[in-house]
Amino acid sequence: MDPAATAPSVLAAAMTSPYVLLLVIFVGALAIRALYKPGPLDGIPTIGPSGPLTSYIGALQFMFRGRDMIQEGYERYQGGWFKVPILDRWMVVVSGKKLSDELRAAPDDIFSLDLALVDMLHLDFVFGTKVYLNPIHTTLIQTKMTKSIQALTPELHDECITAFEQYMPLTDSKEWTAIPCLETGRQLSTRINNRILVGAPLCRDQEYIDLNLRFIVDMFQCRLLFCLFPRFLEPVVGHLFTNIQSQIRVGMRLLKPVLDERVKALEEADGDWSAQPNDMLSWLIASVPKDETLDTMTRRMLGVNVAAIHTISHTFTHACYYLAANQQYIDPIRTEVADAIAEDGWTKTAFGKMCLLDSFLKEVLRMNGAQAWSLNRIALKDYTFADGTFVPRGTSVAACAHPVHTDPGVYRNPAEFDPFRFARMGREEGGAGRHLFVTTSLDYLPWGHGSHACPGRFFAANQLKLMLGHLLLNYDIQLEEPGVVPRQIWFEAAVLPHQTAKLLYRKRQT
Repeated sequence: MDPAATAPSVLAAAMTSPYVLLLVIFVGALAIRALYKPGPLDGIPTIGPSGPLTSYIGALQFMFRGRDMIQEGYERYQGGWFKVPILDRWMVVVSGKKLSDELRAAPDDIFSLDLALVDMLHLDFVFGTKVYLNPIHTTLIQTKMTKSIQALTPELHDECITAFEQYMPLTDSKEWTAIPCLETGRQLSTRINNRILVGAPLCRDQEYIDLNLRFIVDMFQCRLLFCLFPRFLEPVVGHLFTNIQSQIRVGMRLLKPVLDERVKALEEADGDWSAQPNDMLSWLIASVPKDETLDTMTRRMLGVNVAAIHTISHTFTHACYYLAANQQYIDPIRTEVADAIAEDGWTKTAFGKMCLLDSFLKEVLRMNGAQAWSLNRIALKDYTFADGTFVPRGTSVAACAHPVHTDPGVYRNPAEFDPFRFARMGREEGGAGRHLFVTTSLDYLPWGHGSHACPGRFFAANQLKLMLGHLLLNYDIQLEEPGVVPRQIWFEAAVLPHQTAKLLYRKRQT
C-alpha cells in the first residue's frame, strides 16, 4: 500500500481525537491572543464589529453603510468618541464642538492634515515625495490664484462659453435634449478649470481632459488596492497593478510641448515674464526649484486638477439636480444673476452680489458635502485630549461633518432642502459674511475649518457661480423624472452624485 495514500485517513483519524481537537483550539487561542493584544484604542467605543477578525466584516459594511455608521456613532456618543473600521485602519471620530475644535486647533507637529492625506491616499506613491514634501502648488493656490480671481475671470468666462457650446450645444428647437449630467459636468469643469491651469489650447485637448478625469478614478482605485497589501509592497503593487505610472507618462507627453514653448519664449525675452500667460503653469515655472523634472511638474499639475475637478464637478452636478427638480428656485436666482451681470459684467464683483446663488450652493454642500467627516488628521505624537482620551501616534482621526449638517439642534428642519436658508440667516442675524458659501465653522465643515480649510474654495465658488450663472441665463433644464432629485450615492464616508441620471436641456424659452 502506498504510504502517501494512507496519510489523509491517518490525519482524519487523529483529528477526531478530542485531545487533538482541544490542543488545536488551545494553540489557536494562544496564537490569536499573541497576535492581537489589547491596544490603546480598545477603550474607544466601536460602531460595527470590533474583534480582530470580525472588524474586517465591519470594514466591508462601512463601504456601503459608512454614512449610517458615522450617524449612529454621532447619536450614541454625542460630545465623545467612537471608531469605525476601514480596510487598513481604525478611524477614530470625534463628535461635538469642543472635541472638534480641539482637534482643529492642535499644532501641525501633533496632528497633521497633509500627512493624513498622504497616508490615507498613498500620495507618496501617486505624486512622489518631491511633490508632497514641497507643495509649492498649494501655496500658489492660497496666494496667486486667490488674489488673481478678478483678473482670471474674463478667460474663465470665455472658456465657459465655448465649453458649453461644445458639450451642451443650443438649437432653436423647443425639444429637450438629454445628456448624462455628471459626465457633462466633469467635462465642463475640467476644461474651464484648466484654462487658468495650463491655458488654451491644451485645456481643450480631449486627450488631456480625459487624462485628468481618469487620473482621479485611478488614484482612488489605487488607494483601495493598497489597502489589501502591506506597506512595503506598495511600490511593487503600484507599478504592476495600477495605471498611475502610465498616466504620468501621458501627462508628460502632453505637457512637454507647452513647457518647452514657454521656456523658449522666456529665454528669447531675456527672462521678461510680462508676455507669459497668467496661469498656474507659469506660476509653477517661476516658483519650482531649478532642478524640477518634467515628471514632478506633471504630477503637480495632475494634483491640482484632482483637488479642483472632484469638488467642482460634483457640486455642479448636485446643483443641476436640485435646480431641475425644483423649478420654483430658478426664476429668483436667474433674476439675481441677470441683474448682477447687467451692472458689473462677468466679474468677481458681480459674483459677490449673487446672494441667493451663494446660499443655494452652500445648501447643496450642506446636504452633499464631499465626506461624512471632516478635519482629517493623523497623530504624529501621542496625545491626550482635554477629556482624558489618549490617542497614540499613528492614529487616524476625524470629526463628524454630515451628522452636524443634519442635526436639528444645529439647523432648523435639516432634512429639508432650503436653498435660501443661509441668505435668510445672514439677514436675520445681521452678519451675512458669517453665512457665505466659502465661510467655514464648526457647524459647516465641507471645506474643513481653521487654518487648514480648503485653500481653493474661493476660486471654486467663483467658478461654480460662473458655470451655473451661464447655465441659468441661457438654458432651460429639466429631469427625466420631474421633481425628483436623483438619489446620491455613498461609498465609505464619501458622497457622490447619481452616476447616470440624465439632465434635459433646451434653449431658454423665456
